[in-house]
Amino acid sequence: MKGYIQHLHAFRGFAILNIVGAHAWSFMIFWTGGLDSKGLEWLFHLTESVFHGGTLYFAIISGVLFSQVLAERGWRAFYQSKMLNVLLPYIFVTILMTAAYWQYYLENAQQSGQNITFWGSVGANIVAGTGSIQFWYIPVLFVLFVITPLLSLIQRNWPWLMWGVMAVPLVISRSTFPDFLAVQTFVYFIGAYALGIFLGEHYKTIMEHVKQHIGALVTLAILVTLTIGLQYVWQYQPDGFYSSRQSLVYVQKVLVCLLVLHWLKACENEQTLPNWLMTLGTYAFSIYFLHVLYIGFLIINIQPLIEGHRTVEVISALGLANYIVGIAGSLLTAWIVKKLIGRHARKLLGA
Repeated sequence: MKGYIQHLHAFRGFAILNIVGAHAWSFMIFWTGGLDSKGLEWLFHLTESVFHGGTLYFAIISGVLFSQVLAERGWRAFYQSKMLNVLLPYIFVTILMTAAYWQYYLENAQQSGQNITFWGSVGANIVAGTGSIQFWYIPVLFVLFVITPLLSLIQRNWPWLMWGVMAVPLVISRSTFPDFLAVQTFVYFIGAYALGIFLGEHYKTIMEHVKQHIGALVTLAILVTLTIGLQYVWQYQPDGFYSSRQSLVYVQKVLVCLLVLHWLKACENEQTLPNWLMTLGTYAFSIYFLHVLYIGFLIINIQPLIEGHRTVEVISALGLANYIVGIAGSLLTAWIVKKLIGRHARKLLGA
């Protein structure tokens, strides 16, 4: 039976760095004001060009891990692990977030003349992924888990069809803020997850091809990233279910995924995998669940101090502070919970 693979675990750490990066600077920009200077526009364009779509890394690596590790363990073990290590912490943290924002819920309900209850709000947040702004991906993830047997069947029996599924994100794009969970989003991430399953099934062969064409892949990744950046500069606006930007983001994330996995695999072979990246991999779900709470806390407390001083230098520095506080606060919380309750911490915070 295939077991723990270090460089795949480390990739989870790389993925969560990108997801926090996608929020650290954009939230500091928009939660304290907007794009009210040319410098802030450039900062937003730069960070979005690099970090936007980082959740694709999670979808791809989930597919790789299924093929490389989980497929041989059977469906019962697969779904049991997802219930215990994903669903339970998701429910727990949704309750925590609903409690943290409860006063905000009450104020909104009063303004709209609605009657709400705490547990009713918790239930709605669990179903819709609205407990915190980044939780939209968890309902998507559970759909991916549900259709895993179908994708596995397609992979085994109709590989030509698998290629079609993997290509779907090139023509059907995810929806964006504020409607994260339109049907097209599920379709988009199913394609990325299918690509991960395919990659995991043919991992050795694909990694050999990456090694042979490393220069071309790096060049292509840079060109795609520059094109994404130019689309931001040119104020490109998607129309309907298709966005050329999201297609480019998909290509970009696939290329970066292959390159980073190649690098991490080489590090594993040389026994030089960074310990800090392994730690981030261990706590990736905890950081995902908690980082926005700490980012929001920092922004709320810093906002009165920077009114009238929202220069690109200040926002850049505070975005970096968001990045550090979001990761460090989440790590510390997960570490404390793990010290207190041991292995059961994974059922509460995914650690």
